[in-house]
Amino acid sequence: MRARAALAVTGRPKVRAALAVTGRVKARAALAVGLALAAGPLLTGCGIPTTGVVEAGEPGVGVQPTVILYYVRAVDGTLVTFQRRTAAPVDSGNAVRLLLEGLDPVEQKVMGLASELPTSASATVSTDGDTVTVDLRAPAPRLSATAVDQVVCTVRAARLAADPDAGPGRVTVSVGGAPVAGSSGQDVCARAGSPWPAKLKTAAGVRPPPG
Repeated sequence: MRARAALAVTGRPKVRAALAVTGRVKARAALAVGLALAAGPLLTGCGIPTTGVVEAGEPGVGVQPTVILYYVRAVDGTLVTFQRRTAAPVDSGNAVRLLLEGLDPVEQKVMGLASELPTSASATVSTDGDTVTVDLRAPAPRLSATAVDQVVCTVRAARLAADPDAGPGRVTVSVGGAPVAGSSGQDVCARAGSPWPAKLKTAAGVRPPPG
């Protein structure tokens, strides 16, 4: 009897301990499953996808394009190229508009550039096939041949920037509807040099162009 009682007393704690351990494991497993199920809606509600591909969004905005304008070197009147950043599309109309806006005092003094075009003038630019017509509105003064070259070369550079396969085309310049002539020969634009030192105007001022 004593042996059975001892066995019974000794066996019960072991069985209870085993049941307690098993119950804890099951409780922990159930708790883990419950947390996982609850976390899904929580993450989704916070905007964090639980599965699938995360979209990166639209690509970043690149550097603003530059338009080539033609001015003259103040010391000798030589036609030179000048690059200016622009947020507008690089086309003939915007190029002529920027050209007529002229140069700021820093570009004139530091770079020694000038323009033979009147800064107060405005122009109408129209395109018909390969022909671009730039008409300066009166009362613009009579234009010199170099001033006409500035307009013609600027328009040709804009056409080439917009379409590298486009030819030089034909550019006519007029004042109040009356045509004016520039220098003869199509190599005038090709002979234009670069200003020294080469600069690039940005919203922050004048700085060297990226090389």
